[in-house]
Amino acid sequence: MRKLPFALVVAVVLFLAGCQTSQPRPNHSQDTAAQHGLATLRQVVNAGNYASLGFESEAEVRQATLGEPLQVYRVQLDALRAFTENTDPETLLVDIRRSLYPVKVGDRVATSIFVTGSREGWRASELGNAAVARLVSRYRHGAGDFVVHVAAMKSWFVADRVEGKLMLTPVMDDPRTKLRAGETVPADVVFLQLKAASEGYNGLPQ
Repeated sequence: MRKLPFALVVAVVLFLAGCQTSQPRPNHSQDTAAQHGLATLRQVVNAGNYASLGFESEAEVRQATLGEPLQVYRVQLDALRAFTENTDPETLLVDIRRSLYPVKVGDRVATSIFVTGSREGWRASELGNAAVARLVSRYRHGAGDFVVHVAAMKSWFVADRVEGKLMLTPVMDDPRTKLRAGETVPADVVFLQLKAASEGYNGLPQ
């Protein structure tokens, strides 16, 4: 199963579009921005949307806490298509100043808060995306992990470095490639497989 639950993703997007009437104020630190995002989450969760935002009851959000964040790097489609076996995989990672904070209820990951940085500071930019939060948290290895997102291919990976070598762990099976959830693979192998899978893709949203 590679695809994220479509109904969940749509519910989160529509919910945020309908409720965010103004941008939150920027904060000096991403941790503070995430705490403000959690406070907002507690205000907006109700009987009609708690399930789509990852909670098992409306009241459960009051027990929610923030887990350890993961920095998010993006891989652009043009860079992926230009990748060869002689390319350093590290050069594909783009720091987009974004971090994923798991939102936990007890030991269970319920959902997430993404925070994004700009010249003005850090803001909570997305609430929800429960499926990604749970999958990424499932395959974390340690404190040095981060996230690699190949947005054009809808692919998410938990990343770390082993003896200086970039390694990627897919969080979902991908039928377009040989990549399987939970199987850690060198980044160059991942990028070559995704490059082949991207042939014929026009770059438009899928």
